[in-house]
Amino acid sequence: MTKRRGILALLASSMVSLTAAGHPATELYIPIGKSPGISHVKSFIGRIESVGAAQAGFTMMVNDSAKYVAFDVSTKIYLQYETPGKNNALGRYADCQAGRNAEVYLADDGKLRWIKVLMP
Repeated sequence: MTKRRGILALLASSMVSLTAAGHPATELYIPIGKSPGISHVKSFIGRIESVGAAQAGFTMMVNDSAKYVAFDVSTKIYLQYETPGKNNALGRYADCQAGRNAEVYLADDGKLRWIKVLMP
């Protein structure tokens, strides 16, 4: 019985580590506000208010509070479309426009990992 529990524990821990490792690859397909363990815990959701020049960043309104989001060259931008039939896609800085809603994930190290922008 002890050997069986050990094997089950090993399998369970393997599955958890595989899921965690694969998560960034699937983030494009996870809707805004639905990322397990990230949305509403390590991320914030709001409306883009103004965009800085030279791809520096933008200001968002989150719960009636302005937050500045600074870009990094490694930041991923994911586009999620409201229009039926349009597939989610990778985006670029120019897609982060004032008036659009977005979710921003800042990792524990303070780096901006990804932005999900809601597209019309």
